[in-house]
Amino acid sequence: MKKKYLSLMKDTLIFSLGSFGSKIILFFMVPLYTNYLTTEEYGTADLVFTVAQFLTPIMSVVIHDAIIRYGLSKDFKREDVLRVGYYIIGVDILVAIALGPVVGLYKPLTQWKWYLSVYAVISIVDSIQFNYLKACGKNRLYAVLSVLKTACMASLNVLLLAIKHIGVRGYLLANILALCLTDLLVFIFGKYASELKRSEHDSKLLKEMLWYSTPLILNNISWWVIQSSDKVMIEYILGPAMLGLYTVAAKIPALINVVISIFSQAWGISSITEYEDTNDSTFYSTVQRMYLFVVCAACIIYISIIKVFMSFYVGVDFRDAWRYVPLLLVSAVFSSISSFYGSLYGALKKTVNNMLSTVFSAVVNIIINFMLIPVVGIWGAVIGTVVAYFFIAIYRIFDVRRYLHIEIDWTNYIINCFIVFIQAILVSMNLYVYAVSFIASIAFLINNFKYFKKIKFKNSGSSAN
Repeated sequence: MKKKYLSLMKDTLIFSLGSFGSKIILFFMVPLYTNYLTTEEYGTADLVFTVAQFLTPIMSVVIHDAIIRYGLSKDFKREDVLRVGYYIIGVDILVAIALGPVVGLYKPLTQWKWYLSVYAVISIVDSIQFNYLKACGKNRLYAVLSVLKTACMASLNVLLLAIKHIGVRGYLLANILALCLTDLLVFIFGKYASELKRSEHDSKLLKEMLWYSTPLILNNISWWVIQSSDKVMIEYILGPAMLGLYTVAAKIPALINVVISIFSQAWGISSITEYEDTNDSTFYSTVQRMYLFVVCAACIIYISIIKVFMSFYVGVDFRDAWRYVPLLLVSAVFSSISSFYGSLYGALKKTVNNMLSTVFSAVVNIIINFMLIPVVGIWGAVIGTVVAYFFIAIYRIFDVRRYLHIEIDWTNYIINCFIVFIQAILVSMNLYVYAVSFIASIAFLINNFKYFKKIKFKNSGSSAN
């Protein structure tokens, strides 16, 4: 097996250990939050983080994405890339100071305006420093510190909520202090002080990185819209009870999204490295086929067990939410495809194309939500989500292939998606759930068996050492 495939698999495994460790810790923190915070307090704390997540791409100009792209580039000194990141941090501190009083004009956030401002700055520092670890190839350190960050957050939450009983303030402080501590550890163990000492101001690099990252501001805001607009409309049109059902249903596809995010971190590095070295189209083609196979297989398995799983995962009042999950899982498949090609946009430095695809999808999502939610309720939001992710996936496939030659077995591709889609519809209708799932599994294996017998990791660039 070629070195680059092994490298991709190794990075995926390392990021898996970091991500799954963090997710497990957070999973066990939910009972703490729900026992020591009232629904109003938890909502207030979530509002602070939600607004901060909206503001951070604007404040940071999404420079953390440029940190990875240019940190892996051979055209610039890597330490100069880190220097640019700290320029942005310096500007963000001034912006946060000015932003605090403005945020405070919104009454629910008046008391928490400085917590929000500090959290936004620390989040930006966190993204820049952790992404630079990836650019330096220090993925093991990245994974260890990711788990440590979550462990610190959990410990501080226990101290400030369960022991000190200081409510929202404790919840916000736990998150802020955990980020501060781990960011300090990243700075120390990443040896950033020596990196900055060796760095020099590079005006050309600064302009290129800003040119690369600025279009991603609208891209990130569009993702925020895609993930939030349906919830806002459901609450406004159908009421909070229906929003509760949809929110529970939407949490399940997050299981696939965890896998997507882990792979995307590793793939983002591999795609850039490959583009900088040999630009081997066979590598891109083989990885995307294997990737689609894994994501579709995971989706089929989740759909097969979702009815039983939801019967004990949620309370009685929420069990009807299982019907919405299968199609939301289909949207996760299309999301994974769009994520794969989104990483290639990064390698190609086509961030404007990336932005346009996301904005287009956000507009589609809002239009469908507006038209269908008043008519068919939650199903309108489900359909809007599936269609939006389908469009962004198709857009990116054809757009990226204008720049990179990626072979796609369209028959295999379409049949895989068709099997998942039909299974999702029939299971949502509660029609012979287990028989349908069994047939879908067999059909999926048959469709992919011949292809995987033929996969060979042929050398098409430099030989592995």
